[in-house]
Amino acid sequence: MLLAAWAGRGAKSDADYLVAGRSLGPFAVGMSLFATWFASESLIATSSEVASSGLAGARTEPFAYALGILAIALFFAYRLRSGGYITIADFLRARFGEGTEVLAAGVIAISATTWSAAQLFAFATIIDTASALDFTTALVGATLLVMTYTMFGGLAGDVVTDMIQGLMIVAAMAILGWLMIDAHGGITAAVASVPREAWTFSLPGESWVAWAELWLVPIAGTMVSQEALSRTLAARSPEVARKGALTGAAIYLVVGLVPVSFGLFGPSLAPMLGVDLPTDETFLPTLAEALFPAWLHIVFTGALLSAILSSVDSALLAVSAVATESGYRRFNPAASPRTMLHAARGATLVAGVIAALVAASGESLRDLVLDAGAVAAVLAVPIIMGLAGRGAGTRAGMAAIIVQATLLVVLDWWLGIEGAFLWMIAAGFASFAAVTLAARRRPETPATPA
Repeated sequence: MLLAAWAGRGAKSDADYLVAGRSLGPFAVGMSLFATWFASESLIATSSEVASSGLAGARTEPFAYALGILAIALFFAYRLRSGGYITIADFLRARFGEGTEVLAAGVIAISATTWSAAQLFAFATIIDTASALDFTTALVGATLLVMTYTMFGGLAGDVVTDMIQGLMIVAAMAILGWLMIDAHGGITAAVASVPREAWTFSLPGESWVAWAELWLVPIAGTMVSQEALSRTLAARSPEVARKGALTGAAIYLVVGLVPVSFGLFGPSLAPMLGVDLPTDETFLPTLAEALFPAWLHIVFTGALLSAILSSVDSALLAVSAVATESGYRRFNPAASPRTMLHAARGATLVAGVIAALVAASGESLRDLVLDAGAVAAVLAVPIIMGLAGRGAGTRAGMAAIIVQATLLVVLDWWLGIEGAFLWMIAAGFASFAAVTLAARRRPETPATPA
């Protein structure tokens, strides 16, 4: 909290608060991007899913999310930073108009709030397991902590704490990974302990539709995420934005392989440790408590909390950004930079309260994360087509968002149809193309004679 307050002490406007005055270098962009995206499910959910399903449980984390960050570096970072935008909704307003901006702001707010809820859920679960506090009390405390240091620090404080938390995650994962291999007696013995069927990226009987969805949801959700892109928008130049995103993707993939190793090598250690390892989200905390001495268990818990804190503050700032730039500014266009700063901080508090209420609903960590990614992916079609220069000045972007959001709710959340995400993306491109074509064929209104 002190570091965040110190880093954000010079904020005088909404731009200072939301994009750190566009002052970040490549290492700050890369490490902050890694720390933001390397969240609780990167450790807790991934290790348990790999333990029960083999490498098939690692497709989302770290591989698909790493590809999503790589897509940001290759296709989005340079061009969006060149435009000087604060949010993705700003870019969509410039390409497709205010209606698309409002819809995009709503999508970003829902996605980021759900992501925040996932991280607060994980934070409260860890505190509930490791202390005498119950889940509700832990959730309230976690929410107050995160809201406070995010409100004071803004993105500048977020990045400073992200870098420290990111370095702590890297150090802890290196120590824990070495201890895991050492407990087996070496890498050869560890690899030999893994059943042959665990080395496959597919599940028995899995359809190609389910396989494709599992990859595409996190990739698409990542590459158009306000939380991730805000780091590149805060870079001091377009080239720095691209280099920083490439750095973030590399760090994310390398560090993300450590939780995968826990899921692969951990189950065979259960007999010698004398514990029954569960297959749910308590797998990794249970294994760590049995395997590590007390001081290293503290390091492990610190890494978990660092991963959570470095993600939830970014999501709250994403909600704050669209609420301020696409909401409050619309109602008070003459607001001073200082007024906009106060509005952004107030939006952070409101977002934190809503995220805590969602976290209290009891949905699983992985489901919350996938829901957030699916909602964010609703913006993939208009952003991709906008960067490609298609449909500019038309309502094509708005049509694509409405059609995709409708199909996501009906086909996925209501009917639970397999392949709903693929239908959503296909319908988004089709509706975008239809509206763009209709606009081109619309006859121009004759000029009125002088």
